[in-house]
Amino acid sequence: MKRTLFQPSPCWHTRSKISRWARLPSPRLLSSQKAKDEPLRILFCGSDSFSAASLTALHAFSKTAQANIASIDVVTRTDKRSGRGLKLVNSPPIKHDAQRLDLPIHQIDTFKGWNLPEYKGLNRQINLVIAVSFGLLIPRRILDMAKYNGLNVHPSMLPDLPGAAPIQWSIIYGRTTTGVTVQTLHPSKFDQGLILDQTPAPGIAIPNPQSITTPQLIDLLAPLGAEMLVNAIRNKLYISPYEPVRDQGNAREVAMAPKITPQMRVIDFTKFTATELLRRNRAIGPLQVFLKKGDESKDLIRIKISEDARFATSSDIPECMRSFADRIPAGVPYAIMSKSQSPTNSNKPLLVNTLATDSDCRQVAFPHMTVASMGKSTGAAAAARAIAFRRAEIVGDFGLHICTRPFMLPDDLNGQ
Repeated sequence: MKRTLFQPSPCWHTRSKISRWARLPSPRLLSSQKAKDEPLRILFCGSDSFSAASLTALHAFSKTAQANIASIDVVTRTDKRSGRGLKLVNSPPIKHDAQRLDLPIHQIDTFKGWNLPEYKGLNRQINLVIAVSFGLLIPRRILDMAKYNGLNVHPSMLPDLPGAAPIQWSIIYGRTTTGVTVQTLHPSKFDQGLILDQTPAPGIAIPNPQSITTPQLIDLLAPLGAEMLVNAIRNKLYISPYEPVRDQGNAREVAMAPKITPQMRVIDFTKFTATELLRRNRAIGPLQVFLKKGDESKDLIRIKISEDARFATSSDIPECMRSFADRIPAGVPYAIMSKSQSPTNSNKPLLVNTLATDSDCRQVAFPHMTVASMGKSTGAAAAARAIAFRRAEIVGDFGLHICTRPFMLPDDLNGQ
């Protein structure tokens, strides 16, 4: 069979550069032949920028001569209000792409009582459901109404990292490779369908795994997922009998990728190493910490850690101050600066010790932080405005400023 590659539309939201070998469809896809099917009426379920790339590519493919796509309807989550007075309306990113492509849009937060759209005069319904980063389980009732059931594009090497947030958890776990999977939709469980196509093992290398962020990893994987979806449609992988390419029970390393919750962004420095904390900040940041307003107060001050959080360096902790810094308990904020400098005017980072390990630096530096109602500032200055530092301990030319209160968890998170 002639070797062809899907050429992405110029309107794809792709900023990352991917090596040619990583973009090649699998040989099985290129040689697969299926019986002629009826024109596809697709229900595309998605929400974020990862799914928007697949929708854009699918729409572009539908306009080509070789496509057999009659229509695409888009299902996404409802708009949500936020901000003071709930005046801001936040729409799922994919909604804007669907509007730009002039596709029908259905916004729901549950499938209960919702039915597939019908086409007047044609007496036909949706015959293929596609879910990409949608967040809701497509129920059996909906799948059974679609002749070709459903497909899912998942940004991981399933069966590794099943769940709602595989991209974020690949960073949290410190993965160095990743990939994309196309699977059938299971009628009652997430990410338990038959694997019909997948990035060749062991996956593609994650560039700069010690510094990559979630948006950057989405930029890497979104065009791969979009291309694999289009190839799955071109090669009719949605028609049974299916031809699985991998046994889901034969994974060497399997971890879960559960939904990210607000509680996961609140950090207990006594339970995380510096490496774990910084991975989380890149994956699901900004992380949050809390401080009491006063010794007797029950009110807490919320502080957001900026994306430039990093390991502390020798410029943050001079050698003569190392032993003093090492003795500070985990979770107690401190700063080191010239003995003549005031913390409120300092450009130095705030420092915090984390859970100690034998092989890892335990000090993290926060060059910038955002204190609730006070805005963003340099780390030491932000801490000085939020709470009091003790009187500085002078060591040579340096002053060691230690906060009077440690970072803590809200009562509803204690013990978790």
